[in-house]
Amino acid sequence: MAEVAVYVELCTRLSRFVQLQPSDGHCKELQEVLDEVVALYERVDVLEQRAVNTSLVGFSAMDDLVLLSLHKLLGSFVISASSVALQERVFRTLTHVLRRCKPRMRGFQPGQVQRRLSFVQSCVLYLPSPPEAGGDGEGIPGSVALSSQPEELRLVILQSLRELLDDEGQEKQVIQLQVDQQHFFAYLVAALLYVSQRDRCREAALQAIEVLKCVLLFIRDPQTLRQYLPGVAAGLWKSANAPQQASKVIVAALDCLAVTLDLCIADDHLPGDGEVKQQQQRFTLEAIRQSFETQKEETDQPDDLPSSKSDKWLETTAINLDLLLSRMFAASATAVAAGTSTGLPRSSWRVRCALARLCGTVMLRCRRALQISFFRCYDELLVLRGDAIAEVSSEADAVLQKLQMSALSSEERLRVLPEMGDRFQMLLSTLVLKLETEHEATKVHFVRTLRGYLSFLGSSLTPYLDASMESIYSSLCRVVAFAALDIELVVHQKIPSAPAEDKSNDKTAQNVVVSQFQKRLRYFNEEASVQEVFAMLRDVGAVSTPAGFIDSAFMLLSEGATETGSADVMLVLNEFLRAYCSKKKDSNDSMDIHLIGRILEDLLALEGWEERTSHGSSRALVYQRALMVECIGVCAEIISAEFKLFLLYVLYPLVEQLGSQSVEVERAALAALEKVYFFTGYESLEELFQSNMDYFVDSLCARLEQLDAYPMTAFVVEALLRHTRLASLPLVNEVASSLLRSIDLYQDSPYVDGLLRALNNLLSSIARDAQENEHKTVPTLGDDEAERQTPPRSLLSNFIREMKVLANDGIDALDVEVEADKEEKESAPEASVKGAMPLEYDEIQPDSQEDEQDKDEDVSGYRTLVIDIMDRCGYFLVESDPIACCLVLSLIEEGVRFLSHHQKQLLPLVARMWPELLPRLRVENRAIVTGTVRVITTFAETAGDFVGGRFVESVWPVLRSQMQSINFGTDAKSSQLTRAMLLISKPHDEAASDAGVENELSAVSGTRKTQEIRQLLAILKCLTIVCQQSETVTRLVPKITRVCCKFLSHAAPREVVLQASELFAALVQLNGDEVFCIVAALADWVPPAPPSVRFARYEPYAVQRFYRGHLSGLREQTKYCRDNASILMKRLFS
Repeated sequence: MAEVAVYVELCTRLSRFVQLQPSDGHCKELQEVLDEVVALYERVDVLEQRAVNTSLVGFSAMDDLVLLSLHKLLGSFVISASSVALQERVFRTLTHVLRRCKPRMRGFQPGQVQRRLSFVQSCVLYLPSPPEAGGDGEGIPGSVALSSQPEELRLVILQSLRELLDDEGQEKQVIQLQVDQQHFFAYLVAALLYVSQRDRCREAALQAIEVLKCVLLFIRDPQTLRQYLPGVAAGLWKSANAPQQASKVIVAALDCLAVTLDLCIADDHLPGDGEVKQQQQRFTLEAIRQSFETQKEETDQPDDLPSSKSDKWLETTAINLDLLLSRMFAASATAVAAGTSTGLPRSSWRVRCALARLCGTVMLRCRRALQISFFRCYDELLVLRGDAIAEVSSEADAVLQKLQMSALSSEERLRVLPEMGDRFQMLLSTLVLKLETEHEATKVHFVRTLRGYLSFLGSSLTPYLDASMESIYSSLCRVVAFAALDIELVVHQKIPSAPAEDKSNDKTAQNVVVSQFQKRLRYFNEEASVQEVFAMLRDVGAVSTPAGFIDSAFMLLSEGATETGSADVMLVLNEFLRAYCSKKKDSNDSMDIHLIGRILEDLLALEGWEERTSHGSSRALVYQRALMVECIGVCAEIISAEFKLFLLYVLYPLVEQLGSQSVEVERAALAALEKVYFFTGYESLEELFQSNMDYFVDSLCARLEQLDAYPMTAFVVEALLRHTRLASLPLVNEVASSLLRSIDLYQDSPYVDGLLRALNNLLSSIARDAQENEHKTVPTLGDDEAERQTPPRSLLSNFIREMKVLANDGIDALDVEVEADKEEKESAPEASVKGAMPLEYDEIQPDSQEDEQDKDEDVSGYRTLVIDIMDRCGYFLVESDPIACCLVLSLIEEGVRFLSHHQKQLLPLVARMWPELLPRLRVENRAIVTGTVRVITTFAETAGDFVGGRFVESVWPVLRSQMQSINFGTDAKSSQLTRAMLLISKPHDEAASDAGVENELSAVSGTRKTQEIRQLLAILKCLTIVCQQSETVTRLVPKITRVCCKFLSHAAPREVVLQASELFAALVQLNGDEVFCIVAALADWVPPAPPSVRFARYEPYAVQRFYRGHLSGLREQTKYCRDNASILMKRLFS
């Protein structure tokens, strides 16, 4: 009861201000009273929430009294006071009172409506006047400009209006408004739209749209609302499309527009709606009976009724709304791509949900009035149905399902479906015209719309697509205009499911990862956009009949120009076929094996398989051939294990493309072969080749002798040997003999490069197999057997043995009677022999290892084959072509390494090749010189002292002159900026784990590895190996040291400094004294003091004089070597 008394006392004080004139004191006192009223309401609300049994019967009467007092104050005292704080408190109090009085104010009686409108009018006086009112609102009392009114005041005004007009939960009823009331609501609608468009406060704009929605629901009269519809639609679109508009405001505007359309032009509110429903049911049996009975009573009087004004208005409104919807959907599609602040932000899923609801209203509720916008909204719903957000896709799908299941009648279905087929073709044609559009999002929007048609309608579109497949296929080729295969980006496709199980084979196929180059399109650059386009192609292929698009594809391939290629046609066909890769064999949608056979037959008959060796051949033909190869892999993926039926027809063409000179075609062939072996049940690509090796070898050997007709055969052999190995010696002999015969026939032709590459791969394969077999058959020696093992032969015994081998032309010269040998040794005085020889002489031990290896026929056969290949290589050492010459040198190096364990065959071969090899050191081409030096290095590593003397006499003078011409420091050329210089260096912790030489020796890192540096590294490596393997070069130690000391310079590349340090370490093992003198002079090393006075004293000048004698002529070249020379002094002589 105390609260009621306080409330009565506050109402009395509040009503007193109605008759007073505004002043500062009165305004302050009124604000205090309003604050106390609000505080009272808050206390009472707490009591009501706690369900306290308090006698509050008198509160209803007091609420009405407060509401009346506030209404009068708003019309007199408050509007005259012009106090913003007072106005805000009054409206806040009014909001609380309206919330308490709302149950008693609801109703649609004329008195109740008039009372609510009076309160609304009092609130509207304080809203900013819209420009449509004219004169900037000067004739309206209390009106202010939008910029001068505080946002807080505007928010409480809008909240009061919402409390007055919100009828949520109340029974809906149409109100018949008078003319002046219609004008008032027109002003209110304009004011609310003005606030929603111009207010910078997003919360105020949102509240204005919500109040506008309440106003429209309050009126509910279609005839009255149609007067406001054009302005409301345009105003809401401006509010939603305002720069940097909040997503909540956009959603509210779109929902309000949907409510407006539903209230104004819904099908239920249009005249003749009953006749339309009867017309929709005229195909039922009951409708036919009624029409037959009424047909007799109808007269023949014509109905020449003129079209009413409402029909013309509705037609004009439909056109305007369709234009608005088109702008709305276009802006929502391009807002992000344009990079501007205009347009609906499709990034907000709430906006997309609101768009789906708006489209649902147009299609489900306003289908008659907005018939011209039906397909526009249908397209947008199809795009939203594929949205990644579940709420958006479910909202759009619910509308589409309702439309398909219940909204459309049978007659409408029969009429709409052909239009949808035409609409699909029209959208595809529009997409073709939009390909040159700047913004990619516009094109992607069309692609998603087409995907929506295909996924939603499905097989219903099949007849329409098949009927116009040729034009659709041509349009799709223009859409996916092929640009290139990006060889810098590899895409990996994992095939997780194993192929069909073969009962005869218990092996389980493992997952395979197929790698292909990324496809680039001309009109779509983003990766997501390209994937959308490919998904659309797969959807079209899944809906269309396979035989139809296969006919169209090969018809276009046969008509395509040979110079530009038909990569677009093949790309579309491959994506069409990929739609059937995931289909099960027993399903109705799976592709027949006969169609696959027809595809392969027509594909292999095309002219694009022939590779043009000319440099001017079009890249489009290369891309077309790569896509043709990819098509075979797709066919294997479709029918999986049944592809074995076509294996012999496609295997050689695929292997032929595997040896293509174009890396795009080679990668595509490798990917296709990996799919073939996986789906046909083989464990690996090598097993596939091994199982069909006889077929390959027969075909290749026949074509190797006809290179004029089959110029790419050598590259096919190279590719085949690169991906597999020849398991048996007969196959190796057959391939090798064919290659050698072909080399003899075409040694002066341009095919010799490919033949040499193939021969190089064959030799590498032989060496790899021999190395693996050697590791498998190495015996494990026990302790007793290790003790019985003979010690290694001395250098002299090796020399005598090598001379005997050369004298007997490779025949084993060691088959000498042991007894005679012993007698000769006993008769000769041991001391005199050793005195005459520079090295110690030991008995020659038989080479039991070679004798055991000779017993293996395969090893002997491979060795004979390699020697034959090496002999043929001698013909091409004088080849002027650098590529051929480098290939020959690589072959020789590989062959020498293979024969390193067979000294009886190696040494005669080295002796025969040595005279032909030396002239290659004096050519101008650095690559040839580098390759020759590497071959000599291999000779020194395998033959040892056998080439030591020859090296001293014939090789060292040439290498010395070449090294003397290479300088680092001030005389060297300035190195250019390279990619290696831009790489981020390793952290210190990681670098600390590297070799100590790299951390201590100072040198230049990240330099460009030119041919000159490569040649120098090869020479230094050769000198190092020769010094390690042969003592014959001991007399060259001073010369080598003086020539190579300049490569210790800190201005030299790091690789050169490291290799030079290894060379000096090898030189120290031969003659450390000579090396010490040079390195000490380079490092300016100071000898320690004499340990005793008996030694002669020395002076620093004497040391410097000694150093100058050793470094005469080298000062300019070695002035940068002091730091590294000091490090070598510590390492080599400490």
